[in-house]
Amino acid sequence: MAYSVGLIIGSGHAQLGLDIVARSPTKTPFGEPSSPILVAAFGEFRVACIARHGEQHGLPPHEVNYRANVWALHQHGVRQCIGLNAVGAISPGLEPGELAIPDQLIDYTWGRTHTFRHGDNGEVVHIDFTEPFDPILRGRIAGAAHAAGHAVCQGTYAAVQGPRLETAAEIDRLERDGCTMVGMTAMPEAALARELDIAYAVCAMAVNHAAGRGPGDLDIHAQLQRYLAAGGAKASAVLERLIPELCAAG
Repeated sequence: MAYSVGLIIGSGHAQLGLDIVARSPTKTPFGEPSSPILVAAFGEFRVACIARHGEQHGLPPHEVNYRANVWALHQHGVRQCIGLNAVGAISPGLEPGELAIPDQLIDYTWGRTHTFRHGDNGEVVHIDFTEPFDPILRGRIAGAAHAAGHAVCQGTYAAVQGPRLETAAEIDRLERDGCTMVGMTAMPEAALARELDIAYAVCAMAVNHAAGRGPGDLDIHAQLQRYLAAGGAKASAVLERLIPELCAAG
């Protein structure tokens, strides 16, 4: 069965309360994805989901098979994909517990297979990545957030390697580079989706103050638990409004 809309769900996916009505084990030319295709119900509509870190959250960011995940959604007909990502807040304009919709990114990762094309057919293909996130889909996410009564922050997503969190000096560097938030999974996801002509955008949940940015000596684990719940509830409210709109539009 084909699904026009897909979700890649990450840390905190349990807080979304998705109604999973079917699981479809899937193989791809690039290996097995992180999870089966999870079919989530939003009223009368169905969307295809992948649990980025596995259903038991056992895959660290640098070991995720991003190619298999994106290809599996492509195989199931997905043309619009929303990445649900947990991020650390760098900018003072973004507070933990709030939502963010990045409009730009800087890739600081390494060693990740980031393309479906390796020139083995004698052709080198370049994609236009001026705008790494689809502007129309970003606007629809923002509209659904505002309709749900939630403010959103825009800005630049710093994609770092993980799984460790950053040093205060590294966050200082990211801020000097113009980054608003820091996460570990939007790359190579965004580039792979672009190669397959899938409209891709991120609805991020800020779940902690980035290193050196919080008031005082904060317990990072307590922050994550607290703000994953708050951000998950907001993201769920956004999806409840957004998914029927996207599915109805085809």
